[in-house]
Formats: sequence, C-alpha cells, structure tokens
Amino acid sequence: MNKSIYLILLIKGLRTFVFGIVSVLTPIYLAMLGFPPIYVGISLFLMVLGNVLSNILLTWFGDIIGRKKLLIIFSFLMFISGILLSSSSLYPIIAAALLIGNISTTGTEAGPFQSIETGVLPRFTGNKLGRVLGVYNLIGYSASSIGALTSSLPAYLGNNLHIIRLMYILYALAGLIMIIIYNALNGIETTKRRLGLRWLSGLTINDIRNLSILFSIDAFGGGLVTQSLLSYWFYIRYGVSLRELGLVFMVVNVVTAISLVIAPLIAERIGNLRAMVYTHLVSNIFLILVPLAGTFLGSLAFLLLRQSVSQMDVPTRQAFMAQIFNDEERVAANAITNTARSISTLPGSLIAGDLISLTLYSLPFIISGSMKIIYDLTIYLMYKDRTKEHLVSNST
Repeated sequence: MNKSIYLILLIKGLRTFVFGIVSVLTPIYLAMLGFPPIYVGISLFLMVLGNVLSNILLTWFGDIIGRKKLLIIFSFLMFISGILLSSSSLYPIIAAALLIGNISTTGTEAGPFQSIETGVLPRFTGNKLGRVLGVYNLIGYSASSIGALTSSLPAYLGNNLHIIRLMYILYALAGLIMIIIYNALNGIETTKRRLGLRWLSGLTINDIRNLSILFSIDAFGGGLVTQSLLSYWFYIRYGVSLRELGLVFMVVNVVTAISLVIAPLIAERIGNLRAMVYTHLVSNIFLILVPLAGTFLGSLAFLLLRQSVSQMDVPTRQAFMAQIFNDEERVAANAITNTARSISTLPGSLIAGDLISLTLYSLPFIISGSMKIIYDLTIYLMYKDRTKEHLVSNST
C-alpha cells in the first residue's frame, strides 16, 4: 500500500485510542473535581460543539489554509487541551480545553480529522477503497475500545487525581506525535485555493444538503440508543450487574469489529449503496426486536444479531460518499455531513432518558429503528440510479 495509507491508519489508531480514554474519563474527572451533573452535561455539549466548529472551519477555510496545516493545527490544539486539562481545576479553563480539543464524546469520530482522512484516502487506494476503509474503521473501533479499557487504570491505583491528570498528559503527547506524523503526510492538498462553498456545482450542493438531512435522521435515531443508554437499559430493565455488562459489551464490540472487515467484501459484490442499506435495514429490524424479546437472553441475542451488521454501513457509507463526490469535493462534503450528524445526536440521550424514566422501555428502540429504516429506504430510492451510473462508467 501507499505510504500515506499506513500513516493515516497509524494516526487513526493513536487518535481514537486517546479519544477512548478521554471520552470515558472526562465525566468522572469533573465529578472528582466537585462539579455538579449540570457541568458534566455542559462539558459534553462543548466537546461536540468543538468538533462542529472545527468542521465548519475546515469547510470554509480548508482549501485556503491547507489541509495539512489544519491537521497540524488541530493536533496542536489537542496538545494544548491535554495540558490545560491536566493542570487546572478552574472550570472556565477546563471548558476552553474541551472546546478546542476536538475530543470525541463516544470514543469514535465525526470531527475534522476523519473528514479529511476519509476525503483523501480514495487518492491512495484505487479499487480497494472499501477494504482500506474497513481496516481504517476497524483500527479506530478497536483502538477506542482499548482506550476505554485503559481509562479504568486509575481505579486500580486508588482513583488518585494525579494519575487521572497523567492520562490527559498522554492525550497531549498524542497530539505532539500526530503533528510529527501529519508533517510527513503528503499528497492530501487540493490543487486550488477556494473559500467556502461557492465553487461547488448546484448538483453537489444539492447532494450535500440531501445527505446532511438523511444522515441527520440516521444520527438522531442512533442517539436514542447509544452504548451508554443500552448499558443503562439492561441495568434498569433486567437488573444486569456491572460485571455482566462489561462482559456483554466486550462481546458486542468484538462482533461489531469483525463486521467492519466483512462489509467491504459484501460491497464488492453488490455495490456500496446496497451493502450500506441492506445491512442497515436488517440491523434496525433486530434493534426493534431487542426490547420486544421480553427476557435478558432474548434481548441479548437480538442485540448481538444487530451488532453483527449494524456498523457495516460505516465503511460502505464512506465509500459511497467517494462515489458521489469527486476528489475536490469530498473533504467539504464529509465536513458538512459529519457536522449534521454530530448536532443531530445531541437530543437523543435526553429523550431516551425521559422515556425510560416513564417506564416506556421499548419506545426508544422502536423510534430509533423506525427512523433508521426511513433513512435507509429514502437514501436508496434517491441514489440507486446514481450509483448504477457510476458502476457502469467504471466498467467502461
């Protein structure tokens, strides 16, 4: 493979590893510092907002500043964020650090780093884009899971505040390493220097708008049933212990990781859009069945079935975006659609929490699965002819 691919995969693993640590650790860190729950909610909002603002900056000024320069700037901001979080107990400083750090709230990504990387990977992969994206997401998912596990290290050392602050030093060091690696990354710049979106064609702007709306529907549905909410749901609904939940979600993550490698192989046979939609449809049916099973083992079985196909749409969606947009358009398209996805996930946890508090245990799953099915059917009907045209042009 091209050297640039290896560098991107290396950075992806390092970045999501520290994201996995910080996403789990930050709420606990704030609580240990004595901040009330409302500050935790504000902090999570600021983390998401930081990713949104960075994607907007990338959209409007990415081609003017330069993609490599922006990646180095964002990495340097990670370094500053880690230093501030490790050294200060003042909330205004902590808030600023969370805003500038491009920290993921889930350990996975929708920020500017991924927007650029998935936008330029097609340059280096040829007809193996789907497989490379599968590996790219597998590395991210696995590294994030290891990072989440690493975040429990302070618990074995007496929950010492100094140990927790050392974890943020690790986050800062990752930013410095990323600067070095990004500096060695070549071939990612656009050939033109343009401001904003005025240079995009009408068709491209329509596609970005339509996909942003569709991805927002999908992301809103996903926000109703996150891993944290699933854990809480199993605990409330079936009284599952924390020890059992740890085992459950370890198995869930392993199943999910395997599916990320299989997805591109399916896409090579039936196309990215079909692989994306068909697997997502099946996963959403299983999602709706999770609360309807009525027993812990039944719900767990449907959850595992759901996870075996639920993330297959991630690498295939990224490859689908590479089909729809040309080389000059992809980074801007990724940045805008990722921003839409990030914003749309925000209300999900609040709504799901209210529904569960009203003992409407099944409703978050049913609403989530139904909205995602609507998204699947709509995007397939809107783009099935476009992807056929692309396949025909490639074969000729």
